Amino acid sequence: MAANTAAPPQARFEIVGPQDAPDWDAYVLSHPKGTVFHSSAMVRAFAAAKGHQPLAIAARDSEGDLAALLVAVRVNTLGGPASRFASRSIFYAEPFCRDDEVGAAALSQLLRAHDRRMSGVLFAEVRPINAPGRERAVLVSHGYPWLDYLNYVVDLRADEHILHTNLHKSLRKQLKRNAERGVDVELADPIGGVEQMYGHLELSYARSGVPLADISLFEAVLAELPSNAVSVRTVRHQGQPVASSICLFFKDRMYGWYGGSQRISGVSPDDSITWHEMLTARSWGATCYDFGGAGWPDEEYGPRSFKAKFGGELVNFGRYRKVFGPLRMKLATAAYAATRRFVAPSVKVNDTGK
Repeated sequence: MAANTAAPPQARFEIVGPQDAPDWDAYVLSHPKGTVFHSSAMVRAFAAAKGHQPLAIAARDSEGDLAALLVAVRVNTLGGPASRFASRSIFYAEPFCRDDEVGAAALSQLLRAHDRRMSGVLFAEVRPINAPGRERAVLVSHGYPWLDYLNYVVDLRADEHILHTNLHKSLRKQLKRNAERGVDVELADPIGGVEQMYGHLELSYARSGVPLADISLFEAVLAELPSNAVSVRTVRHQGQPVASSICLFFKDRMYGWYGGSQRISGVSPDDSITWHEMLTARSWGATCYDFGGAGWPDEEYGPRSFKAKFGGELVNFGRYRKVFGPLRMKLATAAYAATRRFVAPSVKVNDTGK
């Protein structure tokens, strides 16, 4: 259908979900900002995961075309009345729209619908994957200020030799040392390896003292996404599993989604598994490896130094955040700082390297 570009000030759109829109995934695939996090499969996975409640809506214009789309997930780390102090709405990728006034009006209507549905959460946060476009002005106009936030992305279009040369010298040495000391990376059986992978995630999240999504999220992703869109890796050291990761692959982009490891003296499993992810992504036709965030620029963030070693480009696509309950947010921030160790995974962490 021909795009209708003349939107009256009071333009109204039909709001639909994936179940009502047979063209949902085609729209996600065709739009430059459509990602795996917008796909109907990922929406189903979020819906099946404990502590996750997705809101997936799109706006259909008077010509019958989709003009804007958003997917947000209400994430709860606590249940009952306490959820008011521990829930947030996360857009794991920015909402997108047609690049015209109709698209902007459609996205505006979607954001109003989102804010009504999610007004009980502490805050809503948009985590862009791409450089800002038309959606930025719409978000800002709805009370979502743009904030500096960093990420590393690696261009995989170069040949393997160039990618290896672009790695920091210390990383190249560590990868060689890992291989000499019996570190090996393999693609794991996704379904059978999820419990082992989750155990490694628990180790890393317990060390950092931050909450980890329930295992049901990973089980649902493996059940709902196509087999070529998700991959699990295992690192073995002298034959023993010591690290795991899970990646998502959509269009031309590989997302380093979650990873966890034991600490082993003299070797770095995380280095080897990330390099393996990059090479696999390139062999599968990806042109970009996305590290999934490198922190606020004015705050110390340990993973930023790790991600910087892989020769990617440091980008600032930012984040947007709208606080729905300022007082609750202040109280929750203080409470989280005091109790974060109690909501992180409770596992015995072995950092002896033995």
